[in-house]
Amino acid sequence: MIDELLLASGAVGLMFIAFLWAWRFGVELRLRRAVGAATDRMRGVSAEKTQVLGTLEQQRAALTAAQAERARLRQQNAALRTEINESRARDFVILHQIGEPSKDKTEFGSALVHNQSAEAKQDLPAPLKAADHVVSIWAEEETTARRLVELQFPAKGPLRMTSFFRKTT
Repeated sequence: MIDELLLASGAVGLMFIAFLWAWRFGVELRLRRAVGAATDRMRGVSAEKTQVLGTLEQQRAALTAAQAERARLRQQNAALRTEINESRARDFVILHQIGEPSKDKTEFGSALVHNQSAEAKQDLPAPLKAADHVVSIWAEEETTARRLVELQFPAKGPLRMTSFFRKTT
């Protein structure tokens, strides 16, 4: 009976050991599957992370370029504002034209200045005194052009001729 008992307990022990081994093998198999699935998910997330980081770097580079472009445009805008303000402060030019342009006439030019010795009744208003005056003359020849300027702007008038030139195009 003791033999049978020992034999039965040995058989139960062997069955228990076999059961534990099978249970351990099942647990290990489930853990391997779970680790495999987690590893696959981790690889997917890692690939997605790499893609997102690449996109982020591209966006950072684009942002840096946009900021540089914005700074360049701000400098250009400031320079244009300065130029506009300076041009507003500059005097303007008044262009006088004598004659009509045509293909048988040549264009001549002359600069005019305010004549200090002009009579008081012929004096120019202050804004016109400060402005530069240029005359464009259309004539067949230079002597005719000079005579037209002298007729329009006599030596005793408010404006007098300082230079005379032939315009070339």
